[in-house]
Amino acid sequence: MPIEQLTYWFSRLTQNSPFLFAVLDKSHRYLWVSQRYCEISGLDHNELVGKQDKDILGTAFYDALSPHYNHALNGENTEGEIVLNDGIHDSSFHFSVSPLTSSEWPEGAVIFHAADTSERQVLTSALESSESRFTNLCQLVGEGCCVLDDGIILSANSHAVNLLGFDNLNEILGEDIENLLASPIKGQSLVASLTSLASGQQLVCQASNGNADSKPLNISYGSVSLLGGSGALITLSRTLATTDHKQTIEKLAQFDALTGLYNRHGFSRRLEQLINGETPLLMLYLDIDNFKNINDSLGHHIGDRVLQEIAQRLRRQLPAETILGHLGGDEFAVLLPEQTGEGVAGELTNKIVEVISQPFDLYHFSKYLACSIGSVKYPGDGKDARSLLQNADTAMYEAKEQGRNRVVTYNQHMNKEARMRLWLEIELQKALQNNGLEVWYQPKVNAQDYTINGAEALVRWKHPVEGYISPARFIPVAERSGMIELLGRNVMREVFQAVRRWQSLKVLPGRVAINLSPQQFSNPNLTTHMKKLQSATKADPSLITFELTESAVMSDGDHAIQMLNAIKDLGFALSIDDFGTGYSSLSYLAKFPLDELKIDRAFISDMETFPKQVTLIENIINLGRSLNMSVVAEGVETGKQASVLANLKCDTIQGFHFYKPMPRAEFEALLINNRKAIKAAS
Repeated sequence: MPIEQLTYWFSRLTQNSPFLFAVLDKSHRYLWVSQRYCEISGLDHNELVGKQDKDILGTAFYDALSPHYNHALNGENTEGEIVLNDGIHDSSFHFSVSPLTSSEWPEGAVIFHAADTSERQVLTSALESSESRFTNLCQLVGEGCCVLDDGIILSANSHAVNLLGFDNLNEILGEDIENLLASPIKGQSLVASLTSLASGQQLVCQASNGNADSKPLNISYGSVSLLGGSGALITLSRTLATTDHKQTIEKLAQFDALTGLYNRHGFSRRLEQLINGETPLLMLYLDIDNFKNINDSLGHHIGDRVLQEIAQRLRRQLPAETILGHLGGDEFAVLLPEQTGEGVAGELTNKIVEVISQPFDLYHFSKYLACSIGSVKYPGDGKDARSLLQNADTAMYEAKEQGRNRVVTYNQHMNKEARMRLWLEIELQKALQNNGLEVWYQPKVNAQDYTINGAEALVRWKHPVEGYISPARFIPVAERSGMIELLGRNVMREVFQAVRRWQSLKVLPGRVAINLSPQQFSNPNLTTHMKKLQSATKADPSLITFELTESAVMSDGDHAIQMLNAIKDLGFALSIDDFGTGYSSLSYLAKFPLDELKIDRAFISDMETFPKQVTLIENIINLGRSLNMSVVAEGVETGKQASVLANLKCDTIQGFHFYKPMPRAEFEALLINNRKAIKAAS
């Protein structure tokens, strides 16, 4: 089969595969790579061919694989584990390298195949953490606990070891429970006797070991899930009555081991009890804003510490009758019986916001957090625990949609909006996976002669059924669902490639602006990705501006200064978008290495209605000029607005009066015609 057909079918077969595939020559350079390489590197297939692992995935990655490539060149098949930690990705892979003997490929070619095992590693860590918590919990319980698999003891606490008459845990691990406890029912095995018990019943039997106390033991039995199948949990005691055992098991099932609060199951049961008693109540559902950043940057062990601290603060500060739940992740619930008044709700939410907003001490620095809260009442907002929790969760997400760090009271219209957001999230994920988003460009013009002097890159989404969906609808969904960074990287890659092309055509008259989301800006690996993308595309950084909002750069001052300086060191320009609508303090303009101010469109649209707006705009322009910054006015829609801005000595104008956003091809044609017109005029 010709090489073109081979690469065609390789590409088709691996197009949507999560695995890494590559064919390499004897110098370890890519002859062909799968789509997964393109996603990881941010480069096209043609840009990757001819490169090595060290160019794309880092020197450490290449150095670890190089010996395996050499073994494959000698005709050997090898496999192993490798970690990719290039500052952007943190993944582990199980790989294999084999010689490629097909005559269609160049002599000495090898094929590399790797499967991402990161999720397995995370799962393993989660299982280890869960097992550790379970073991600690068993040690705290004042009775013996044993986990059995087909009657064999897999684990046990110290109480069980003592009650069975042994001194060391290793003496009973792997032992059959039938050999350690005598069945009280003649002719029937102990396990059969235990499994026949009704709910809440106990079996009274004697330990077989001669060193055990002669007093009989009360044995309770329950089924548990183990990896690969089902198992059993038995408890052993001498003094507890049946009802006490039942209460102990119920407590284990209803409380969260990390925080000591009700878990989702226990909180739902407590809520249902109050509803059955027709007790009026107020419930708040809260989610810690941007908590994922703590887990991602500092680790889950620090995140767990924060969750424990939140639980302790809520216990200390809220009324004694308050019922608290940790529903999972960074979500908590607060339940106040006998209360439905607006005043009580306001007072309670204010206390919670105050509790969460106090700084958390995390390894030599303080972290400030906020929360989004959804509020519901019974009766009125739900007939049962499930609907109340669902409606409170819906209201909480509405609080996030409105800008986070606030409380929103549920109303019935929210359910329809929540379903729409879920649909948007699912469809947006499909679009990102299938390269379904487009980058359009809105030209900017010189305020004096209206010639094009740059552009802003804007993302657009054409849904196959609904048509174009407004960014005002899908950008908040991308931010909330965690897809905004991937979306931002796709836009960045497209713009870098476009700028490189327009460089070569010599048609770009100024810089192209790219918007950075707060999530992108808070990622410490952002500049590493920029540097790699710029190196791969050869785009001139002086032709690219990154735009940020005031809230993004002011959320963490120290991080912002370091990140902005790092971006500037790479040669890019920096702009503050929507200037005048965010922070009232202007001191950051002197501290941060900014090149440009963008006057928010709200000032421009009100210019003709409120004449004092012109004074504000003039002051912003003068402020920017005094700080050696260029000033852009966006949202210009009339000739009168443009004339006023020109008279005020604004540098650049952007708006529908001159150009609307347009697809890349249309913008490129505009640039080429603009270049021809300039040449003809000269």
